[in-house]
Amino acid sequence: MLDYALKRILLFIPTLFGVTIVTFCIMHLAPGDPVDLFLGGMGRGEGINADEQGDMQKTREDLRKQLGLDRPLYIQYLSWISNTLLRIETVTAFDRSAMIADRLLGKLTQTEKFDLGLLDGPERKAKFLDLARRDAPKDIDKLTNSAFWRLKGIRLKDNYRPQTSGLTLHESETYRVITLNFGRSFKDQQSVIDRILERMGITLEINFVALIIAYLIGIPLGIYQSVKQNTPTDRSLTVITFGLWSMPTFWVGMLLIMVFCNQEFFYWFPASGTQSLEVNSSWSFIDRLTDHIHHMILPILASTYSSFAGISRYMRTSMLENLRLDYVRTARAKGLQEIVVVLRHVLRNSLIPIVTLFSYLLPGLIAGSIFIETIFTIPGMGFLAFESVLIRDYPMVMALFFIGSVLSLISILIADLLLKVVDPRIEFSKAPS
Repeated sequence: MLDYALKRILLFIPTLFGVTIVTFCIMHLAPGDPVDLFLGGMGRGEGINADEQGDMQKTREDLRKQLGLDRPLYIQYLSWISNTLLRIETVTAFDRSAMIADRLLGKLTQTEKFDLGLLDGPERKAKFLDLARRDAPKDIDKLTNSAFWRLKGIRLKDNYRPQTSGLTLHESETYRVITLNFGRSFKDQQSVIDRILERMGITLEINFVALIIAYLIGIPLGIYQSVKQNTPTDRSLTVITFGLWSMPTFWVGMLLIMVFCNQEFFYWFPASGTQSLEVNSSWSFIDRLTDHIHHMILPILASTYSSFAGISRYMRTSMLENLRLDYVRTARAKGLQEIVVVLRHVLRNSLIPIVTLFSYLLPGLIAGSIFIETIFTIPGMGFLAFESVLIRDYPMVMALFFIGSVLSLISILIADLLLKVVDPRIEFSKAPS
């Protein structure tokens, strides 16, 4: 199994290359220019006289150069993919001096740091030099001759704040190794990976909770329908599940808001956000958790209904196929109770298509987050993707598609490995020739 998992992980590489190339081409072929969106109507020469159009064209060219859009497309892609995989940056003299200051502060006692905290400005600097000179006199000369010392004050911690756009793997006073450097957003020049990490938690929360609830409802419902085949209950549940399965997510989301967030019907839940505006530090953990759950009920419900309806249909079909097999008749002939036959013998063999379904449900939920988070105004990855596509924020869109593809590939790998758990007879090694 380990060899199989390693081979599948290696196959992630060409798959991700293909996904990023297709995404990159689609984004650049789509109508609209980020520069025009930046400048508004003026970017196309609207609303300004002929004398100012030359200056505007110069501004437009400078902005394209600043965003890196003036280079050939293949150069832009190669630069993006190389920075995403691995980037080595030289630590500037300014940052190096900030590192020295933090290292010297780390050698001070708590009492000395407390005394420094009582001072400010030049007085703190002078006191810091007196305390640090006894431990590292050579570093003091480097520090006092640096631009950092002349331009910045001394904080009690975190003087070194690297302005990187990725995740740091290794760092020294001369260089740093960075990965997942997706660049900076065209919208606000913030680090793309930082903005995604801020929003990833709520998206994963909604999707994983929805997935767990879908399996907890769908599997028992499918089992129940299979043992009650062709009864009025089975037919009624079949109509209901097919109806749920066919309803689009965005329509159900808006319907839930109209019915359960409307004072004319049932004003039971908030229509947007992840917490109330009144939440503050005085609220207890239980109160904040209760308020958060109250906000998440409708988004999770809108993400769950279609999944558990589909799981129940697949589970019913798989159970019925196994209930007709010879080993079930043998178990019944031995005098085993029906509940033992169903839950101990039939259920495990029927889980194989349900486990395989996991590899499709999680990517579908992640894609569906765009609708759910936009409708309920939830600050997650889906809502961020919707905003980024509208303003042609190329770095953000590329990063979101890349991370979404990685999560999808991981879910497919997990589903394949779980097949071995469900059915130990499955072998991943090649059959002998």
